[in-house]
Amino acid sequence: MDAAAERSALALYSINALADMVIWVDQDGRYVFVNEAATRLLGYSEEEFSRLRVCDVDPDVDEAFWYRHWEELKRVGVIKIESTNTNKQGQAVPIEITAHYVRFGGREYNCAIVRDISERKMTQARMEALHEEIYRLSITDGLTGISNRRHFDGSLAKEIERLEASGEPLSLILLDVDHFKSFNDHQGHMAGDACLRRVAGVIDGAMRQPIDLAARYGGEEFVCILPSTTLVEALEIAETIRARIAALGLAHDLSPEWGIVTASLGVVSTEGNERETAQSLLARADALLYRAKEAGRNRVEAGATPRA
Repeated sequence: MDAAAERSALALYSINALADMVIWVDQDGRYVFVNEAATRLLGYSEEEFSRLRVCDVDPDVDEAFWYRHWEELKRVGVIKIESTNTNKQGQAVPIEITAHYVRFGGREYNCAIVRDISERKMTQARMEALHEEIYRLSITDGLTGISNRRHFDGSLAKEIERLEASGEPLSLILLDVDHFKSFNDHQGHMAGDACLRRVAGVIDGAMRQPIDLAARYGGEEFVCILPSTTLVEALEIAETIRARIAALGLAHDLSPEWGIVTASLGVVSTEGNERETAQSLLARADALLYRAKEAGRNRVEAGATPRA
């Protein structure tokens, strides 16, 4: 074997020894050359590849896309993108493509190094799922499973900003379980925790819109943010929560008024008052909650801020 033939043989051997696919296609997207990695990873023989175009193998590429890609490749010389190939068994294979514009023998080609990134994508998906779970845990109350105080504070601040910009109504419900300390002391902490979980489930189940938020405010206090909700609508939701908590029928021997677990609620609403703040909304809701306690508990008190 002469030196030139040896170099050619070694070059072909090296190309076929690569783990990455080496693919040459012409300006119309027809496969001209593929290495052994391409046949191994995608399952098509060299002969089958010779009858295919990129559009047949890449579900993200149609005629219009291919020719736009070709013109861009000619302009810049090298393009690196992520896409998908479909193997002969119909399975999707995520890939990373580094395409090079090449002129050879008077013809134009797209010479691409194509890498299977399935493992990278799976790792990325696992990391994203982990980050989502960490975030979910960071905004969730560990006992009740609904939003925690941190998430509530951030959400209310955003809703106050939206209120100032849009003027749409915003309502807030502040709720306190009546005589909870005596219930917890008499029944025990496990029963107290179970009670709070049941109450939280009732509150969360009463939310009507995806943007509504039920949160544990602290201890036996809960709060609901109700964007785009009028006072009349919020009052209806609060009455539903109050009635459903009572309907749980959780025995409370030390509740002098009712003998079961009940809740008192303060409801506030504001429409287009730019001077409203998270603190002022909460202060008004707390005052109404106190009024409900003073009036005998297991009741709702409500009030609204008039338009400025």
